[in-house]
Amino acid sequence: MKITERVLADMCSRINKDQLKLWDSGLKVERRGEEYVVLRLFRKPQKGRSGSLDIFRGSPREVKSFIEGFVNAAGIANNGAAGGARIAERCYGSVE
Repeated sequence: MKITERVLADMCSRINKDQLKLWDSGLKVERRGEEYVVLRLFRKPQKGRSGSLDIFRGSPREVKSFIEGFVNAAGIANNGAAGGARIAERCYGSVE
């Protein structure tokens, strides 16, 4: 299957609405010349800080693999945060 810019943009859109929904940033893909760049876009940029950060450059296939890996890591981080709260609740009672 050919990986197009549209496929990569759709992946980022789905990820931003699902796994990264509660994060302070999302992902975006831009084409720059012959390569693609994955950007981390901050939802509420801080004063004096850029609103985006280039986090990966590569071919369409490499970018797709990077995004899939990022999603897996985000899922682990999201579940780890929730798991940590459940463990604390079991050990110490309600954590509020």
